[in-house]
Amino acid sequence: MKNGIICIETEWEHTVAQNRMSLHTKALLDFLEKSWGCKVIYRRVATKSELQYYLNRFALSKYKEDYSIIYLSFHGDTHSIFLEGEKGSDKKLTLTELANMAKDAFSNRFVHFSSCRTLLGNDGELEKFKNDTGALFLSGYTKSVDGVLSAINDIAYFDQIFRHRTKKALIAPAMRSYYEGIAKKLGFKVF
Repeated sequence: MKNGIICIETEWEHTVAQNRMSLHTKALLDFLEKSWGCKVIYRRVATKSELQYYLNRFALSKYKEDYSIIYLSFHGDTHSIFLEGEKGSDKKLTLTELANMAKDAFSNRFVHFSSCRTLLGNDGELEKFKNDTGALFLSGYTKSVDGVLSAINDIAYFDQIFRHRTKKALIAPAMRSYYEGIAKKLGFKVF
């Protein structure tokens, strides 16, 4: 499997004013693409139907070989992400619902949630998500995150994936060794 990244990011412009972000992941992805020569696909979504469309597309075999990382950049909360174009309770998408939507899209891939608190809570539910989706690794944050610090951590994490692609067991220890301070501040977890 090659070092490609598929990023699905929320439409930040739909969020309430105090939660709007001008920091999009596109610049981070451009940096990784140039640094590592990896392929990158970047898509923005606001609704469940848009997300479903891309999950269906990226489950196709033509994307499986070249894209080892699924990078999900959203607002989040315990075991959930938010779809900013939806209204009321439809905004919240639980990990269980996401696993059902994903079908084969996360299978044999690194799935990273760049969102506040998505990995907070019972580890059993996270392990269930990983098993239900067939993800190689599940990663993300247990705390509310600063956009700049999480971007730095995301770059560092993807760098470790690329460096240790044939020795996947080295990724989590490398992150602890090199980036422990920032990982602790953000509540960064790797399953």
